[in-house]
Amino acid sequence: MKARKQQILIVVDSLGCGGAEKSLAALLARLDYERMDVDLFVRTRGGINEAHIPAGVVMADYSPRGIISLAARIRYSSALRMRRTHAHPAETEWKSTAFAYSVPRKTYDTAIAYHQGVPTLFVAHKVKARRKIAWINADLPNVGYSRAYLHGVYDKFHRVVAVSAALAHIISAYGFVRPDRLRVVYDIVEPDAVRALAEHSCPQIKPLPEGTLRIVTVGRLVAPKNYLLAVEAAALLRERGLRFVWHFVGDGDRRRDIADAIARHKLETHIRLEGIRPNPYPYFAAADIYVQTSRFEGFGLTLTEARLLGRPVVCTDFDVARDQIRDGINGLLAAMTPADVADKIMLLASDKALREAIAAEAAAEVNDTASTESAKVNSMILEP
Repeated sequence: MKARKQQILIVVDSLGCGGAEKSLAALLARLDYERMDVDLFVRTRGGINEAHIPAGVVMADYSPRGIISLAARIRYSSALRMRRTHAHPAETEWKSTAFAYSVPRKTYDTAIAYHQGVPTLFVAHKVKARRKIAWINADLPNVGYSRAYLHGVYDKFHRVVAVSAALAHIISAYGFVRPDRLRVVYDIVEPDAVRALAEHSCPQIKPLPEGTLRIVTVGRLVAPKNYLLAVEAAALLRERGLRFVWHFVGDGDRRRDIADAIARHKLETHIRLEGIRPNPYPYFAAADIYVQTSRFEGFGLTLTEARLLGRPVVCTDFDVARDQIRDGINGLLAAMTPADVADKIMLLASDKALREAIAAEAAAEVNDTASTESAKVNSMILEP
């Protein structure tokens, strides 16, 4: 008699262009569908990574609908205006709108909240499941979540997954999650797929004049990615006489602020806002230097992708950066100031031997997360 398949639910905010969403798409391609059926609840549909979800996964929208949705939006808007604490907006949103979310009819063997915030709160409070697992792919204290509020939420989960060892240490040290419940599962990369996509032609990447450096940064245009620091660093590079073009690949709610800063510094010929690219990897491949100026990350998947493609990296020294970057060996770490970011870029620009050595070290690294991390997840889901 054929064994019953495990019924699995995964809940996310969206399947947009972020690293967590890309990693989830790679994970879904490697789940054991001989032993499980997977439902994927997506709150905001239409993200570019929906195209990469395996055909056997059943997708559904779990956001509130109809008149109750309107009531929830009014309550949330009012709560934001009246907010007297510094609670994360997702906490305020859930407290205002939880009543509008329906309890799924199905009872699951395992329910996974793959994003913090509303997906985690939805799984904790609304989903019926024998086992619950929460993913944490953001630096919770830096993002602004409340330890007192979330500690009780994460107590409802059997396992909590951090996407890097450094992040696991942070969330444990701050008291968000009990250490015995924590596991580390790194974001998944498919090296062959990334390399193949990097070889695609991209008409937007124009040849540059001889002696002009191409710098690339890929990520959402949001405050934690710290693009304004990158703009300030670019202004210093121009003052120092470096010839360069810097591509910002991505979009987000800080695009206007970034565009204004570019105009204020008269950097329109040096910085190009490329918007979202379904395939950003030709930009990685074309980069002489890849730069990441984040204030904080849960992991930093774009750093992995840049190194995988043999790009020399300059990265701000945020808390989890050293999980990936060995300073001076496979990348350069910079203090979180425009001057030091500019200094590290100038160092790589002027020292070809160092640039090539760092690129070679990065390209030689083996990334087997597609097998190791998917095996961890399959085992976690299917454990008795």
